[in-house]
Amino acid sequence: MARDDQLISRLEGLLGADAVRHTAEHLSDFLDPYPLGDAAEFAPGAVVSPSSVEEVQALVRLANELDVSLWATSRGKNNAYGGASPRVAGSVVVELTRMSRVLEVNEESAYAVLEPGVRFYDLYAHLRDNGHRLWASVPELGWGSVIGNGLDRGLGYTPYGEHGTKHCGYEIVLPDGELLRTGMGAMTDSQSFHLYQPGFGPSVDGLFQQSNLGIVVKAGVWLMPTPEAFIAVDVSVPEFADLEALIDGLRPLRLDGTIQSPAMIGEALGAAAHVGPRLPWYDGPGVAPESVVRTVMETFGIGRWTLFFGLYGSAARVAVDLEAVKRAFGSIPGVDIRSASYPGDAAQDEIHPLHRSRAGIPGMYAEHLTEWRERAPGTGSHTGFSPVLPLRGRDAIAAAHAIRARVEEYGFDYMGAFHAGQRYMNHIVELIWDGSDTAQVSAVRELFARLITDAAAQGHGEYRTHLAFMDLVAQQFDWNSHSLLRLQQTIKDAVDPNGILAPGKSGVWPARLR
Repeated sequence: MARDDQLISRLEGLLGADAVRHTAEHLSDFLDPYPLGDAAEFAPGAVVSPSSVEEVQALVRLANELDVSLWATSRGKNNAYGGASPRVAGSVVVELTRMSRVLEVNEESAYAVLEPGVRFYDLYAHLRDNGHRLWASVPELGWGSVIGNGLDRGLGYTPYGEHGTKHCGYEIVLPDGELLRTGMGAMTDSQSFHLYQPGFGPSVDGLFQQSNLGIVVKAGVWLMPTPEAFIAVDVSVPEFADLEALIDGLRPLRLDGTIQSPAMIGEALGAAAHVGPRLPWYDGPGVAPESVVRTVMETFGIGRWTLFFGLYGSAARVAVDLEAVKRAFGSIPGVDIRSASYPGDAAQDEIHPLHRSRAGIPGMYAEHLTEWRERAPGTGSHTGFSPVLPLRGRDAIAAAHAIRARVEEYGFDYMGAFHAGQRYMNHIVELIWDGSDTAQVSAVRELFARLITDAAAQGHGEYRTHLAFMDLVAQQFDWNSHSLLRLQQTIKDAVDPNGILAPGKSGVWPARLR
């Protein structure tokens, strides 16, 4: 029996034939939806769908026996970063959509315990249908995994919007099939498994985010008690250069807690791309001129940059916080400050669609983004370049000018956004192209590599990236002869001596493939 046939036979014997896919037709759903070249570069060799922790453990043990690489994905919706595709072509993708139970919701302590197949839509529906006065934070696309998004340090728009920081207590299948519980869960019958993150001794939870050291099969996720009220706030400024004042007005409000949630700043062309194709606005070659941006601003009634966030708490508190916001930004020439107030328990249809993500309501707000440059339906593609910067106006405007110049040099429209934490911001730059145009595909791949090294020269590294650039991004973290990467490799070799789990994830390779 050929090795591949033996593998499929063993997988089917383990999970059942309906849980194993290996034909080209079936594997097509697990290719990178927006490849930066040939999709076969990161194509899986097979896809398996376990439905229990025990089956995941058995898969890992079989992979060690047969020397097969595994790549775990919760729901495979990591689009723009490679989707469900593995870093090493031919790997067996372990997709966890069948493990989709909400195992517990604790209203008293405001947390849920989930399996990795639970989507943001599923958790929202569970909380609503069971009358829980709790919110989950959501990203722009609600079809993804709650756990998977947090493991890749995804972001949302409520005070709980830094999703990875709101995980507490993992259950993990290690690369040898051993089952681990982190933090307080390491104690049998712990009463604080999902309440206290560090546990006793060295905390290891962070080792399993953007990681190839284990497969998370259960996680505690902290939820936000429903506030009495919230206010959706939009602050628009008219000029590109006003970004600096906007950021500097925001920073004190994030630091002192007036603005509790991560805040997003987007520019006008990006707002148009969220609606659909470029053609209604511009049908010429190359970069859309500034006149087009001005037309978008006038049509939508928005600024050159728009900052949006929520204010949360008692009705009295949010009213006071809104006045502080008006004072902070009111001196910017031409500023436009708009707000909409809602009770915390407002129903979905009572909240403006653009405000729902700030209330923990999932949707598909960004689903049209890829249509911006597509020549035919379904050929649009995108990826995100997202370096981390200090939350300072001068850093933001310098990065925006430099990256805009580089993006436009390659013939693409600059669509920059800034997702602001308390002391940092992710400069999320959407690169959108037509996947059927080989010249555009080649250009965006070359451009992306240039952006990585440009940013590193200014002291900025990415917080997440596409499969094709994981090695290059990891190489930018070079202090003391790459001491961080060397430690990560040492841990990888100790925990996964056969190197079977997600080799190359985040630039960390096992010894046999280094």
